[in-house]
Amino acid sequence: MASNSNLTAARNARNDEFYTRLEDVEAELLPCAGDFRGRRVLCPCDGPESAFVRFCLGHWDRLGITHLTASQYNPMGPLFGFGRRWEWDGPDDRPEPVELDDEGSVLGVEARRLMDRADIVVTNPPFSILSSIIPRLEEWGGLFSVMGPLPQAKAVSIAPYFLSGRLWLGRRNGSMAFATPDATTPKESCDVMIDGVRHRRFGNIVWYTNLPSTLPREPFRPAAPAPEAPEFLDGAHILECGQVADVPADWDGPVAVPLTFLTRWTPADPGWRLVDMPGQPTVGGRALFARAVIERR
Repeated sequence: MASNSNLTAARNARNDEFYTRLEDVEAELLPCAGDFRGRRVLCPCDGPESAFVRFCLGHWDRLGITHLTASQYNPMGPLFGFGRRWEWDGPDDRPEPVELDDEGSVLGVEARRLMDRADIVVTNPPFSILSSIIPRLEEWGGLFSVMGPLPQAKAVSIAPYFLSGRLWLGRRNGSMAFATPDATTPKESCDVMIDGVRHRRFGNIVWYTNLPSTLPREPFRPAAPAPEAPEFLDGAHILECGQVADVPADWDGPVAVPLTFLTRWTPADPGWRLVDMPGQPTVGGRALFARAVIERR
């Protein structure tokens, strides 16, 4: 009989499992085909049916990848089996699953071993552990593009990589719908039916990446007039702007902007740099949503 901890893990895994649509993967990653050429790809949260695996197999020649590995977590492991992996040397391969030596968590020993055999990681990981996954990918040192909620960019384990210029966001960010397993607890306010399949819609879903082809971006050029009654963050002479569009064109000091600024900025921006992502900014004692602090180069 399964232990309570195993059953709880399985239930939590189902409620944190959202299947990405192929069209969303193609929209973000096809323009990055040059980053895949000659490289080995790992999809560490995926089985053969996942959109990421189907993307790689369906565009194998265009991407120019040399090898594909997918691995899948077993939330009932290790008591009831382990995770599994599949490997392809070409798009026409039909690999049988091979059992891993652990349950297959993206944070586990086996996943790290598979990373060491890969050059690039692409996946939609469980959002609840994204703050642990990004440091794992950065420590590994390869290329990656993984999905997650924008608010997690301010996590203490993620923000330093933005500030150091090692991490930025991809091009296709915003509201996205994900297919959900039948066992997922329904949420009427977020669930929609698409082609007869229940999907859950999330706002502010972004691609956390270090793919070089996503760096070139239209430079950020603020155009707003200077505020008549400027507000500043408590304890600092940092101009508060409630919207990115409110950044004054002629302001030379640091500016606090919503995290959505990250969707239109990369470290390659010639005019602006990211200098801070304060934990809980306030203005006049009033708590604000998360902010990024930027200033001119």
